[in-house]
Amino acid sequence: MSAFPQVEGYQIIKNIGKGSTSTVYLAHVKEKTKNMVAIKVIERSKMSKSAEDAVVTEIGVMKKFKHKHIVQMIDFIWDRKNIYIILEHCDGGDLSTFIKQRKKLSEKICRKFMQQLALALQFLRSHNVSHLDLKPQNLLLMRSPQLTLKVGDFGLANFMNEKTQMENIRGSPLYMAPEMLLHNRYDVKADLWSVGVIAYECMFGRAPYASDSIKDLCEKVKKVLPIEIPPNQVSSECKDLLLGLLKHNPSERMSYHQFFKHPFVDLDHMPTTESYAKGLEAIHQAVQLDSEKKYKAAFSKYCTGLQYLIPCSQNEPDKIKKEAFQIKLNEYIKRAEELKATLYVSKIKISSEEKADNSSTSYDDERYPTLTSLCQNTPQLANAVEIALSGQMYLVEGQYEAALEKYKIGLNLLEKLLEKEPPGIRYNLLIKQVTDWTSQCENARSLLQSKDQKVNDQSIDVPDGFSPISKGKTDKKSPKLFRVVSRLVLRTNNRSSLSPEKK
Repeated sequence: MSAFPQVEGYQIIKNIGKGSTSTVYLAHVKEKTKNMVAIKVIERSKMSKSAEDAVVTEIGVMKKFKHKHIVQMIDFIWDRKNIYIILEHCDGGDLSTFIKQRKKLSEKICRKFMQQLALALQFLRSHNVSHLDLKPQNLLLMRSPQLTLKVGDFGLANFMNEKTQMENIRGSPLYMAPEMLLHNRYDVKADLWSVGVIAYECMFGRAPYASDSIKDLCEKVKKVLPIEIPPNQVSSECKDLLLGLLKHNPSERMSYHQFFKHPFVDLDHMPTTESYAKGLEAIHQAVQLDSEKKYKAAFSKYCTGLQYLIPCSQNEPDKIKKEAFQIKLNEYIKRAEELKATLYVSKIKISSEEKADNSSTSYDDERYPTLTSLCQNTPQLANAVEIALSGQMYLVEGQYEAALEKYKIGLNLLEKLLEKEPPGIRYNLLIKQVTDWTSQCENARSLLQSKDQKVNDQSIDVPDGFSPISKGKTDKKSPKLFRVVSRLVLRTNNRSSLSPEKK
């Protein structure tokens, strides 16, 4: 067995990785056996001029930056034979090994990694740095105190602003953006394609263009073969992220801003001190509104608070604190469910007592024209409203995933149609309704998230129908029930947005 290189101040223990011009060793600081580091040893005799430039860039980038999700460079030294880069040791291996051990990852874990990668990229972009070699092997993991992803190996990194374009090929072909692989000019969006491939591999256990050879890979890319998302395996949000990142044409690929703001990545609700404070404030407001019997506003605030606090509870390393935290969250989840039932079930009961003859028109109907009647001569609008209303029904029934899907489709259609809608009563009603549905969409997202909460390793029982406070049985979404709720919900919103003078 060959002897390990001698590095002043460090005791090398074993080899943990090898590349074409470098070897990575596990070591500890001499006299401090618990202070573990990784040492990247680069043989100077094997370095070309471009390799030397890459090492200079790598050291320059890593020495300059300190971030929770970027591998920290502790020091660098050199002698006649080698360059030694001293790095923090990531005890969880790399993402590639993590995926292979599990074949594929759950959406929950994938989201966690995408959030952490997004934070690292957000930091790098703020300093005009592109990594240009993002792949699972270069994403390292820390096991404790929580599973944490860190971006490493900046050997191919470069300083690039939004307008910079480059031509020299760099990176790993399987994760390389098409424009780079085909030797075209590329810009900062090249890294976003790599992120898409990584996310795809997390979800499905393989890269979208997995090939036996580089030639085969290039052929698939040249033909612009459509990237297939296996049906019924991921949420609509995850699918939307993958398809947005994996656009062959970089001008059509989602931007960094869109990536950071994407609902699947959801950076706004990551477990941070700021998120915890926002969550507590929302819950305090919810309790106050609840005591004042302002139930609709209280329901919305409970849901907002839960969106911030649930990730914080999942990220709590102390087991006792985590259990106490989750028990408290259960109380808020239960109250949100009770308010949902109180708000919506009571409306159904009231409306069911109205005349069954839908052709009859009450004084209120004449005074406050329903949005559906105003849209009936515009099929596209009527269809969008009906889709969003079905989201309302799924929310009532506790089918939060379906509700989220319908709200998103309906709101997306309405957003586009509103751009062409002239000012008037219908426009005002649509704006009011879209605002209300957007809030309900977030509520559905929060309640869906609450279903994943666990206490003592057992899932919380969030009912798929009405909670006990309704004193009713779970209703199936019948057309009659749909019409009843639709009429009442829209009439209620119309009343709050129209004054008698605007009738």
